[in-house]
Amino acid sequence: MRFILLICICWVSFISPTFSQIEYLDVKSSILKQSRQIKLQLPRNYASSKKKYPVIIVLDGDYLFEPFAGNIDYLSYWEIIPEAIVVGINQAGYRINDGKLNSEDELPDTTGADFFEFIGFDVLQAIEENYRTAAFNVIAGIDYMANFSNFYLLKDYPIFNGYINLSPDLTPKMPERLELKLKKIDQKTWYYLSTSKNDVKNLRDQILSLNSKLKSIRNPNLNYTFEDFDQADHYSFVPNAIPKSLLSIFSGYRPISDDEYKSKLLKAKFPSNVLEDKYLDMEELYAIKIPIRIRDFLMTERALIENEIWEDYRNLGRLAKKQAPETVLYNYFMGRYFEKTGQPKRAIKEYQSAYGLKNANQLTSDDLLNMADELSRTFGN
Repeated sequence: MRFILLICICWVSFISPTFSQIEYLDVKSSILKQSRQIKLQLPRNYASSKKKYPVIIVLDGDYLFEPFAGNIDYLSYWEIIPEAIVVGINQAGYRINDGKLNSEDELPDTTGADFFEFIGFDVLQAIEENYRTAAFNVIAGIDYMANFSNFYLLKDYPIFNGYINLSPDLTPKMPERLELKLKKIDQKTWYYLSTSKNDVKNLRDQILSLNSKLKSIRNPNLNYTFEDFDQADHYSFVPNAIPKSLLSIFSGYRPISDDEYKSKLLKAKFPSNVLEDKYLDMEELYAIKIPIRIRDFLMTERALIENEIWEDYRNLGRLAKKQAPETVLYNYFMGRYFEKTGQPKRAIKEYQSAYGLKNANQLTSDDLLNMADELSRTFGN
């Protein structure tokens, strides 16, 4: 049985739980019959957390790892995308052999076939066995190795959910293969393709042709994004493409936006259902579960106020009691419900019961006590 042995772990930064952790791992692989180095960034506070994280494999990690790792750390800090385990595959001196294909069928061959198995079996298995991983994997690459990454998508049972193709150097058969696969794929798949106005001409022509095929696919399981960057060449567009690729794949994770508020919450009969469904969808799409954010609770309340849907405060209270029981949210929502439905004494009791509970962003227990005092002055004890 093939196996992987991690023979060296070198901590580059484990200075503080507020910083991401970087490891360099020398991997002895029975598939490659040699040791290869990978770089790995763990999320902030990984050591003190029990969460599971998506895995993002970055090919050409000797120069693409840091841009991806930095963007993932920054965007996840602001909860725009989920925290993730980032794995960079260093390929300096190996790149051409790693991507070797058979000239006839244009499939991974000899050293290319070994590298294909090394990533799909050795690397992913090692990460899954040694770290807390969610069942959501992304692979990213540029030109030669971006084309290579697509072979994982062509498998009968793809092991990656997301594919980031930065100016792929497409082999002749790849566009048709991708079109046929993505038309019928039966699992949720994110495919990001990008080029630039001053990209290498033959690469750009192939990419534009591929885009013409993929943009017409109507498959509910496919989330396809294409971007063409102005005033940039083959290398300079990449720093802009990386964050956009991550945002496109994890668009369902970010907090409720103004557009989402207008298009969904304001049009809903019960906005609390939209809120709950957002987090259930997030769990289904990305195999990660997080508590409902306080900001999303309060954004949902805005829709209740704007449309005067007072009954829905009870549903928000139910969600808050389950998702944020240590905060003032439950008492606040229930107090608002009783206040708006003409039950001031019960509202006062709810507001007063929030004493000593944690803040919900800017909403404090003192705020709720002041609301109780105001109602008492208006309606009496």
